[in-house]
Amino acid sequence: MTVELSLYDPTQTYNGQKQFDCGHAIINAFVRNSLKPQVRKNLSVAYVLTDAAQSDRFVGFYTIAQHMVDVSALSALQLGSLPHKIPCSRLVMLGVATHCKGQQLGSRLMKHALQLTRHVSTQIGGFGLYLDADPLAVAFYQKLGFALLEGDKSPHPSPMFLGLSGMY
Repeated sequence: MTVELSLYDPTQTYNGQKQFDCGHAIINAFVRNSLKPQVRKNLSVAYVLTDAAQSDRFVGFYTIAQHMVDVSALSALQLGSLPHKIPCSRLVMLGVATHCKGQQLGSRLMKHALQLTRHVSTQIGGFGLYLDADPLAVAFYQKLGFALLEGDKSPHPSPMFLGLSGMY
């Protein structure tokens, strides 16, 4: 497997994008139907993993956008005095094909998202990375240093945050 990470290009046709299956129906539907139009409308930016050994097959992705959270949402983190609205990046979606699970591709995508968040914060300001974790992904994000903002909301997504100071 030779997996490459690149900026998603909505003008390109990706081998296997319409058949993408990460085992999560909402994420699969997003990749198949909404990813291309959302990136075209500049609502988010996406990065894609493709496998050169399988004719550049679409095997993973994430989308990220600028966001703002109310400081009250971060109160559980005890960050001290901050403005009422906190600028941050938001991880919108992330998925890895089921046949690629266990190969650390999700971690690779997250490492890139965290590096991008850190870089963007030096260019336009930002306090960290926010996401709404799927119940099955909460432990994955906690291992990366994310904190639950309102506790585990299973079976619903749980808001999580990682400040810049916690990023590697």
